[in-house]
Amino acid sequence: MPSSCACGSFIWPIVKPPSTKPTPMSCNLPCKKGPDMWFRLPLRSLSSMVILWASMCVGLSVQASSVVIPGAKPSKQQRLTVWGFDVYDARLWVRPGFSIPSYTDHSFGLELSYLRSLEGAAIAKRSIDEMRKVGSFSREQESNWLKAMQDIFPNVQKGDRLLGVYVPNVGAEFLLNDKVLGRIQDPMFAQLFFGIWMHESTSAPAIRQAWMKGL
Repeated sequence: MPSSCACGSFIWPIVKPPSTKPTPMSCNLPCKKGPDMWFRLPLRSLSSMVILWASMCVGLSVQASSVVIPGAKPSKQQRLTVWGFDVYDARLWVRPGFSIPSYTDHSFGLELSYLRSLEGAAIAKRSIDEMRKVGSFSREQESNWLKAMQDIFPNVQKGDRLLGVYVPNVGAEFLLNDKVLGRIQDPMFAQLFFGIWMHESTSAPAIRQAWMKGL
């Protein structure tokens, strides 16, 4: 079995599930974890949590099998398959009026349901490569963003669900299986990261085109 799979230059290393869950590293960027984070996440039950976006007054309800942004609906699920390997199923959570060409103007969620085990550090590195196709940024930004993602992204296993939440002019927050991983408070990072799927230069054009035809 190959050690990686590629869609154009969209490469995802395949690894065995880790024997232990990695301990998150500290982040020197404006990303936080824990109860004082700017995205508040009070736990209501094992299957229901509510994230309060204080700065945007936008509520998100995170449940065992779905993520609901008030007024939003899930898109059709699209599968990324490369070299014959199923990598993940992707879907969006969007409100009426959402437009992929103007995705930076809308709050939305991007949910990936993994079908393979992937290494978090490698996903972070590849994300930087893909973000460069969307827009330009400095080496300093690259270094800072790469470290932030490496600190936040864990190794994922088959069945894991990774949710990225985009808030215009604020940044992004990431959750794994309904648990907050961390956030990156940098609007430019958020635009470029979600542009991996939304921008016309995406390495997964079939997914983007499917969403363009109908969410």
